[in-house]
Amino acid sequence: MLALASVFAVANVGCTKSDEKDPNKQEPVDPDPPKEDEIDWSKVDSKATVRGVVRCEGVGVQGVVVTDGVNMTRTNKQGAYGLRTSSAKSNLVYLTVPSGYEVSSTHGFIPLFYRKITAATSVDKVQQFDFTLKKRNNDNHIMIVSADMHIRNRSMISSTSATTPSICPPKGELDSVTFRRTYLKYLREYVKTLPAGVPVYGLNLGDMTQETHWTNSKYKATLSNFVTVCERGGMPIQMFHCIGNHDHDMAVKDITTDDDSQAELAYNAVFGPTYYSFNIGKVHYVVLDNTQYRNTGGNRSYDVHLNTRQMEWAQKDANYMTADVERIVIAWHCPAFRRNSAASSPQPLDNANDLLNIYKDKNVPVTILSGHNHIAETVTPRADMDVTEYTHPCVCGAWWFFPLCHDGAPATFTRYDFSGGALTKRQSVNFNDENEQYYRVYNAGQTNASGKAVIRINVWDWHTSWKIECRENGVVVPASQIQRINTFDKRYGEVHDACGNKIDTFDFLNNYYTDHILEYTPVTQSADIQISVLDETGTQLFVINTKLQQ
Repeated sequence: MLALASVFAVANVGCTKSDEKDPNKQEPVDPDPPKEDEIDWSKVDSKATVRGVVRCEGVGVQGVVVTDGVNMTRTNKQGAYGLRTSSAKSNLVYLTVPSGYEVSSTHGFIPLFYRKITAATSVDKVQQFDFTLKKRNNDNHIMIVSADMHIRNRSMISSTSATTPSICPPKGELDSVTFRRTYLKYLREYVKTLPAGVPVYGLNLGDMTQETHWTNSKYKATLSNFVTVCERGGMPIQMFHCIGNHDHDMAVKDITTDDDSQAELAYNAVFGPTYYSFNIGKVHYVVLDNTQYRNTGGNRSYDVHLNTRQMEWAQKDANYMTADVERIVIAWHCPAFRRNSAASSPQPLDNANDLLNIYKDKNVPVTILSGHNHIAETVTPRADMDVTEYTHPCVCGAWWFFPLCHDGAPATFTRYDFSGGALTKRQSVNFNDENEQYYRVYNAGQTNASGKAVIRINVWDWHTSWKIECRENGVVVPASQIQRINTFDKRYGEVHDACGNKIDTFDFLNNYYTDHILEYTPVTQSADIQISVLDETGTQLFVINTKLQQ
């Protein structure tokens, strides 16, 4: 570990990360960028087929991890690297962006930390791929996480009536327009309200598109089209991406092994690698592809699985982690663990614990970010590790018919604040209704199993570690008056049934049971009721003041 620390100490000589300057000290002048013949390539692996230099402000940066998805190395004192890359196995070369640095963006929001290998690799004709970093103090940072956008470039509301819910988009509006008008517009304004000077990044957890619409001449809803939609909508932050099951190329057939890389080439061309890592502050982010795509003669399916190649790469990535990492964040599309198996049918990740065992001896918290199920769910799956998985509601809601997810949670993005490795804030942000950010109250017409009138509250981010305190007319009542139940969200059902537009024929839009609905049975039915919700640290998240409506 001491060796790693010294490597990065050297790396900072050429490109300091400090933003503070001594007014009495004469600042050194950065030297000119080294010329090609000034790099001592004899210090780089002589059997390398690809090589390059990683620079910041014209100076080579030492200790930067470079990979082709199979092999891994670090840059030397001149910032140079070499990899024994086979173009038959790898089509990209990419960095693990080090803490205190950033890369530029292509299309205004896609981080450019990778290079494409476009020719056959050979020791006799070594290909060179250089990278440029820029300094950024990002020890404190904010990560905006979004999932499941499903842009298909089609209008969802084809007909309206007097009963069509007002939260539905206008008749004939394309989902890509709804996406820009709601999510992107709100995100642009939201980012402006965040603390000045704190870097803000994004993570997109996959299913940006619907692969069945890629070749439709009417919709043309390809991955490239998704990028265009984001550009036109003014995506305000640099956004890292995961591949989802609907972001694989359905035209690629005869995938019968755990290598689905041919079905990922379209994704590679637009967003880069499907598995990679990067560092922001004291957080090491690992992005993986856990949808094992299959296509046997047009019969498309997928398993929730990490293939052998990724597992081997993840072990190498963990070995290359710096000693100052204080938290590991794993991002992928499908949830690894489930708290409520009745919520939806997709299976958990079959080798999730094998992956977590790679990080067990790091002795730092592990946060998992997933989407896919279009519900909100928080799981703490292991007693021997500090691991929490957050499954995120979908941006598209009911596939753009209306902005509610299967469990009644609103379409949201989620904000994560990090100070060093500490997660200091987590909040789902409803970008369609500012007045409904944490919960929804049903205080009329609800009865429990005994027939007594009750109040039900859908709290989408609820977790078993939260503490709930209840009072009636200011007096504490027994905790047993409030129970978690597993049921449908009333609002979702009402909007779904009123929407029309033949959505009752789509099984994938059915209401799901959820276990984050709290049922409160009043001791005195006429009482003023106050419910206080505290998270696992004892921090009060919100207070609900309500009353049973007769």
